[in-house]
Amino acid sequence: MTSWKRYGAALVLNIVLALFVLLIKGFDLRIYYVDALGVAGAVSILLGLLFWVASAGAFDMVGYGFSALFTNRKYKDLYEYTTRKNEKRSRHRKSFVPFLAVGAVFLLVSFLIPLE
Repeated sequence: MTSWKRYGAALVLNIVLALFVLLIKGFDLRIYYVDALGVAGAVSILLGLLFWVASAGAFDMVGYGFSALFTNRKYKDLYEYTTRKNEKRSRHRKSFVPFLAVGAVFLLVSFLIPLE
């Protein structure tokens, strides 16, 4: 997935989350828009941080455990599994940045909306 498609996916996710919060709360007051943008931005930032931790290899041991349980052992040991995963991840190093950037923009806009 190209960089612009990732930014588009992050933007669509934030818009959907904001509209979902607005549908629950209503469209009457400005504070509801602040809540919707803030929730969407925070969720996107947390999702981006989770992708960042995953791209650093924090969940490799869990992934190897599941691959050893449910497949016919493609990998000899955890080192081989981690090495192959690192090779795959080297092509997509910054896939978490769009979620952090779009989430930060939504959160910033939620702080800038005047309440009165």
